[in-house]
Amino acid sequence: MSAHLLTLVSSTDTNSPAMEYNRLIDRAQSAYLFGHQEKAANCYTDAFKISLKILKQPNANKVSINRMVEICNFCFDYCPIFEDTEEYFFLEEAAYVLSQIVQSQKALKLRKKALEGYKNIACLACELVRFNQSIRCQIIIDQYVQIESKLARYLSH
Repeated sequence: MSAHLLTLVSSTDTNSPAMEYNRLIDRAQSAYLFGHQEKAANCYTDAFKISLKILKQPNANKVSINRMVEICNFCFDYCPIFEDTEEYFFLEEAAYVLSQIVQSQKALKLRKKALEGYKNIACLACELVRFNQSIRCQIIIDQYVQIESKLARYLSH
C-alpha cells in the first residue's frame, strides 16, 4: 500500500499517467468491492499498462518501480489466472523492463531498487510455477537468478 500512497504525491498534474494510474486503482478496488470482478480486472490491466509506460520513461524512479510491483501484485490477485498459451503476460513484461533497468548504466540506487522489484516479480512467478507448472514463469525465475547471481555482488556495494 505504501507504493500507492507514494504515487498520490508524485504528480500534481491531474492528467498525468501517475494520476490516471491512481484513478484506475480506485475504480478497480470499488468494482471488486461491488462484485464486478471482470471490471476490476480490466482496470488493473489498464493500470498495469500505464505503470509499464511510466517505468519505461528515462526519468523512471523508485516510485515507478514500487508502482510496478504494486500493480503486479494486484493483477496476480485479482485478474484471471494466466495460462502459458496466452499471448500477453504482465509478469513477463514487468520482468523484462526491470531487468533492463538492472543492467543499465542508471544510478546504482535505482538499479538496486529494480533488482529488488525484479525479485518480487520472480516470487509471483514462482507461485504460478508451483500451482500450474507454468513454463513461462519458470523462465522468468531462471532469468532473475542468472541476473541476480551476475550483478548482486556489484550492486551490493
